[in-house]
Parts: sequence; C-alpha cells; structure tokens
Amino acid sequence: MDSLFAPWRMQWVNRERPDDEDDSGCPFCALVEQGDDRASNIVARSEYTFVLLNNMPYNPGHVMVLPYAHTGEFHTLDGRVLVDCMKTTQLVVTALNESLSPGGFNVGFNIGAAGGASITDHLHLHIIPRWESDTSFLPLTANTAVVEEAVDETYERLSDALLETAQVSAAEGNDSVRIDHG
Repeated sequence: MDSLFAPWRMQWVNRERPDDEDDSGCPFCALVEQGDDRASNIVARSEYTFVLLNNMPYNPGHVMVLPYAHTGEFHTLDGRVLVDCMKTTQLVVTALNESLSPGGFNVGFNIGAAGGASITDHLHLHIIPRWESDTSFLPLTANTAVVEEAVDETYERLSDALLETAQVSAAEGNDSVRIDHG
C-alpha cells in the first residue's frame, strides 16, 4: 500500500469547533417541539426515543432512532434510554421487514464529525434498508441518488406496519404511533 503524507492537514484535523452543548439550534429538537409529527416525519414515539424518517434517504425506509435527550456523547446516555433505543430499533427493523421486504440493513450511529455525523450534537441511530443491487452507477458518475419511493408513502407503510404490533398504539392528536416497551 502506498502512503500519501499531508502534514499540512493537521491544521484542519485539529481545528476549533463550536461548543455544541446548546440545543437551541438543533433541528432534531426543533422537530420534536413542533407538535405536528406527520409534517415533521416523526413516525413513532416511545418514552425516551422517537423515530424519524430521513428527509434525504439513502434508500426507501431510511429512518433514524433518536433519544429526546440532546447530546452528542454516546457514553452519557442513561441505561433506560439505551435500552429503549435498542428495543425501538428492533421494533422498527421488524416493521421495515414487514412493509418493505429488504434483503438486509445497515444499522448504526455516526458519532462526531470524524465518525461521519453531519449533526454532531444530537445522537441519531440510522436504520437503512438494503436490497441487493440497490446501488447504481448514478451516484458515482452523476453525483445523483435514485430513491424509489416518496417519503410520504414510506411513512404510511411503516406506520401501518408498526400499528400491527402489540407494543404500538395510535397516538392522540397527531399521526405518529406510540411505542410502549412496558
């Protein structure tokens, strides 16, 4: 393997970043407070987390499970939040299997800018359904992604699949579903 040395890049790597402790500019916190889950693409809420359809999905069904707690630090999450996040993830993967029949999934956190997070101050776990051959030449040659299903249609399919489980009920006053892990 060849190595390319670029010591001048250390200035970029070690640059000062703004303090991300304030949640006033967080788009995820703003969506939760908006009060219209359907318009915000919040599909479901549990006690400690919520499920948000990605506005710029890699594939149909690309959702994120987010804690209500505004933090970019995984190690600071309370154990109850972690368990709720994983149980919600498990429930959503099951519902995506039922509603979209993917061949597999990518599931994970991008933590920090170096870890690939574009929003670094509010943790979010990505669930991306995958199908064999779901990648084409367009992203490589034309910097263009093809998403086969509208986000609104995915919202309906996922919401319907979630409502078929025993742990989920319809919410009052908006269109998201409520998850009770009991």
